[in-house]
Amino acid sequence: MEIGGCLCRLKRRFLSAGWLFLPIGCLLLLASGCKGRSEGDGIATTLRVGIAVEPNTLDPQRMIDFSPIFVARGLFEGLVILDENTLEPLPGVADRWEISPNGLVYRFHLRADGRWSNGQTVVAEDFVQAAQRILSPGLASPTVDLYYGVANARAFYEGHVPWEKVGIRALSDDFLEITLERPMPYFFSLLAHPAWSPILRSCIEACGGWERWDNDWARPGKLVSNGPYRLVEWRIGDRVVMEKNPFYRNGMEAGPERVVFFPIANQQTEQNAFVGGELDVTSTVPADILDALRDKPESGLQETEALGSFYYLCNCTRPPLDNIHVRRALALAIDRKKLCQLLHRDGRFVAGHLVPRGTGGYVYDGKEVLWDPKMARQELAIAGYPNGVGLPPMGITFNTSGQHRLIAQAVQEMWRDVLGIAVELNCEDWKSFLFTRRSGNFFIARGGWMGDYNDPTTFLGLFCGDAPNNFSRWQDGNFDQSMLAAEMARDGEERLGHIAAAEECLIGAMPIIPLYFETHKHRVARRVHGWQPNLLDYHLYQNVRLDSEKLP
Repeated sequence: MEIGGCLCRLKRRFLSAGWLFLPIGCLLLLASGCKGRSEGDGIATTLRVGIAVEPNTLDPQRMIDFSPIFVARGLFEGLVILDENTLEPLPGVADRWEISPNGLVYRFHLRADGRWSNGQTVVAEDFVQAAQRILSPGLASPTVDLYYGVANARAFYEGHVPWEKVGIRALSDDFLEITLERPMPYFFSLLAHPAWSPILRSCIEACGGWERWDNDWARPGKLVSNGPYRLVEWRIGDRVVMEKNPFYRNGMEAGPERVVFFPIANQQTEQNAFVGGELDVTSTVPADILDALRDKPESGLQETEALGSFYYLCNCTRPPLDNIHVRRALALAIDRKKLCQLLHRDGRFVAGHLVPRGTGGYVYDGKEVLWDPKMARQELAIAGYPNGVGLPPMGITFNTSGQHRLIAQAVQEMWRDVLGIAVELNCEDWKSFLFTRRSGNFFIARGGWMGDYNDPTTFLGLFCGDAPNNFSRWQDGNFDQSMLAAEMARDGEERLGHIAAAEECLIGAMPIIPLYFETHKHRVARRVHGWQPNLLDYHLYQNVRLDSEKLP
């Protein structure tokens, strides 16, 4: 009855403003904001953030998508955090550290006031347990490769050495030592990823097996975390709610009292929520309103370059995409500038390769894939399908959120006009799409990656033959060898040379079709201060301040 009354008020307000009436699920989502303002349940101290899709998990060692990572940054804290302006490391659970002269041994001193949300002290062994769990093959973590730089970590994962050989150990409760295989200039950036968060083993084992994928320990009432916030509510399809962790660093005075995340797949619905004062930060901004918002400083638009690349994945084990000439024909037939114009993006974000320019100081200057209709038709003829005659049916698979349908329709039309071929469009909900892509039941799939850390290997490492997220199923010995040589290189210039060779190999083989480089786009309410734009879209909620005088 209480929700129904709120829905009526929302419906009247939206209709009187000339809005389209929203589906009931969206109204239920927005009802939380209506209730908060009418009944005074703390809206002035609650930050409301849109996320594009429902988190598939809040287990920091099993998450890979942007939505759960956005939530996890409030729930968990690693050895270091990052400065939101410079992305340089700042003390997290560790308040100081030393690095050996050869750059291989890191010793972290843990702060004395580090606490779990149940009041227990965070100790060095909690980081050791986290490493042992993520490196356990039974967990099948999608981010296990983020630990491969640790001495013998990969060898342990593959069953070649015992755990005692892995280069991470607790010297005492407040002293952790990590030994690397090789110097890693991006190691601190990597440490800020949720995969490197500590875990409380007793919390997980209380809910089931230590390595079980289906262990539901990361749920309200069960999850014990060490970040500035703790999980208090998670309604599937509605919201994820966290509130201040009373034990965080002897209590936290700054930051919102609560942060509520709303999974809103439909971009227009999210914009309506923002304009109606029911949302403080959007996950993105629809392409068709970008130009208008850019001319209005009061719109709250934040738009900045991102460490991200958008592409299409080719299933290289499935005919006809096992033919390199077919893949090249498809890539050459796409007018990327036209696509960027359609998406209201600056032409400089057109992507003819994978790694965004300047990532970790790396600039690719090799061969790119550009729009070339004549060459595209020649490649298709070489493959044995002149003018598309005889080409087996194919489809583009994508998920419902964002602009993916618009992109797929544009690419479908370009392939028809240039190559004379027709492809089906297959749209799936997020969870179904993840399963389809991981199982390989697709021809061409929507791909894309936002860097986990500021180094080109965060992108190129996806396509190593044994990488857990190599959904293209492409394998190339020369590529793997170049990536291995980059790992082993001690000289920075030599390392970047091997990385360039790997990317040139990737673009030559075309297991992916690069489309454009990403940008971060949010609308941020006037009452929100401290939401700093940066390459990684990395935000610390405890640094946000809400202005009660500017309530919508």
